[in-house]
Amino acid sequence: MNSRMEKKKVKYLEWWDNIGIKLKKALLLLFLITFTIQSIMALNINLLPLNTTLRLEGEAIIESYHYEDRGTIRIIAENLKDISQVKAYINGELVNNSNSNSIDLVVRNNDVIEIDGTQLAENINIIIEDTSENVVSPKKSMRYNIKSNIVIIGRVKLK
Repeated sequence: MNSRMEKKKVKYLEWWDNIGIKLKKALLLLFLITFTIQSIMALNINLLPLNTTLRLEGEAIIESYHYEDRGTIRIIAENLKDISQVKAYINGELVNNSNSNSIDLVVRNNDVIEIDGTQLAENINIIIEDTSENVVSPKKSMRYNIKSNIVIIGRVKLK
């Protein structure tokens, strides 16, 4: 009689051990799925499935999640002592520059930057020396060759 009770007791304990192992596996799987989804969301919000609000609002609401409305860009001339001969335009408007060593631009998302070198006789290289952390494009240390022309640096993209 004692052995039959022992067998039932062992069987009962094995059953709970199996349930414990299955629960551990299920919890580990759910944890990994949650961790993966959270990582994707942290890396790029564009990878999220669109909900009704995003379908209605479009990219404007996606950009507002991680968005600073202004950035700064510093432009220097590689082989020109006085950069005041070069004019910078943001969206077609002339930027006043009081510094003779560099041009500091305060930009917003989707601004177009143009550099006017039509008054220059020689060929110069314009370099994006520095940008604020939220400026994605144009990138630091990009070079543009200007010789009596207007060069479009490009459209500004902010994080």
